[in-house]
Amino acid sequence: MQIEGPKNPSLQAILDKIEQTRNYTPKVGIFGNSGVGKSSLCNALFGKNVAKISDVEACTREPQSIFIGSGKTGIELIDLPGIGEDPARQKEYVALYESLAPELDLVLWTIKADDRNYASGLDAHKQIFGKHEGLPVVFVITQVDKTNPHREWDWTEFTPSEKQVSNIAVKELDVSRRFNISAKNIISVAVGEKNPNEKYNVVELVDLIVEVLPNEKKFSFAREAKEDNVSSESRQKAEKGVWDSIKDFAGDAWDTVKDKVVDKLIESAPKVFAAAASFVSGLFKKWF
Repeated sequence: MQIEGPKNPSLQAILDKIEQTRNYTPKVGIFGNSGVGKSSLCNALFGKNVAKISDVEACTREPQSIFIGSGKTGIELIDLPGIGEDPARQKEYVALYESLAPELDLVLWTIKADDRNYASGLDAHKQIFGKHEGLPVVFVITQVDKTNPHREWDWTEFTPSEKQVSNIAVKELDVSRRFNISAKNIISVAVGEKNPNEKYNVVELVDLIVEVLPNEKKFSFAREAKEDNVSSESRQKAEKGVWDSIKDFAGDAWDTVKDKVVDKLIESAPKVFAAAASFVSGLFKKWF
């Protein structure tokens, strides 16, 4: 639950809030069985060599935490043991997922394109997210280059054939129906095993993540994603999320401090967000 800021915070409190929002470290839970391609997905998303996720026995009981970043900013990835990999520990794993859920800002629930066994995942999803409805969850169907007929995948353009596109759509609808989630929160991706620059729908995945995150968290994820994975639209949405959350925090004090706050918001935006900050500044000057 989001806690509202004071109605009349001081200018310094608002400036501190900007600093906190700009430097926030998001915590992202990566759910999915071993072999689903979690490490390849994360490498493609963030453009950095992520230590191999789940390079441990499938029966490990502990979540694996990986921090990506430098200096003040970064992102924390929490990889959890795969639901259903060890039936004897199913209840233990579900309890682990459930205990960590309140600490997470986002869950990427990964499902391999050719996986047909959802039983354990369905039970876990219902138990965990029935109690944590406010936690954004994006279902990522991985390795869609292996979708039948897999020999039709266009390796030059790294895109699916028309028939594969149709079968991918069927898979997404099946996941939507079984997990009782909106198809808007499901996306299918593929990443080259040896070349992370070979990627399908990774930019669209970042678009979706920025869309589902609350205003104050959009920026921190877009900031850490590989630059060419963040569309100009997502960068603008992420930047506007910062401005909207700060305006909400300022409350009744906004009209008296907005000039200094706007200057600080523009000044604190990283270079790659400069154009987005300029765009959002224009919106705020027009409407606020």
